[in-house]
Amino acid sequence: MAPSAEGLPSIIDVVDEFRSTLDERPRPQASALVELLRDLHDNNLTQWRREDSVRSDDASDAMIAAAKRDIDALNLRRHHLVEAVDAAVDAAIVQTPSATPATESPASVFDRLSILVIRIYFTERAANSPRPDRDAYAARLPVLRRQLELLQVALEALLEELRDGRKHFVPHQSLKLYESETTNRERI
Repeated sequence: MAPSAEGLPSIIDVVDEFRSTLDERPRPQASALVELLRDLHDNNLTQWRREDSVRSDDASDAMIAAAKRDIDALNLRRHHLVEAVDAAVDAAIVQTPSATPATESPASVFDRLSILVIRIYFTERAANSPRPDRDAYAARLPVLRRQLELLQVALEALLEELRDGRKHFVPHQSLKLYESETTNRERI
């Protein structure tokens, strides 16, 4: 993985990292930021699978309730990971405080990128399966792949604008209502 001058991985390499998880390819030791991105992606994949596990018509109320608690915990961990990724990017790039603020933080875009890679993976599986609706899934793939391409370009542009001092971002803080400072916050 070829990092930038700040030590940030290329977006193409990050997408490949996300795909390697889904393909179950070995993942060599990586930088702290890439490890955080891997953790974020692994968490997103676990959450996706947990959500899928209770979508069947035969899922009981108890199964759905248990899944809801699991999903809430995974989502909270996801927010902590997004905060940690933003902190790492903030530490890597010298920002210009007077620059125009970005509407989205880099970690929020990395999170969307991760989820889109997962969505494409499962859509490809559905499109290549013997299921009767596979053609409908196949028809979605060009749109999803175009979304991925555009999101990669947008993230590269955001990082370039941050480097050039044309934009700045405020690292994400989720401040969930169900997570007060008095609760036990498991930090990443």
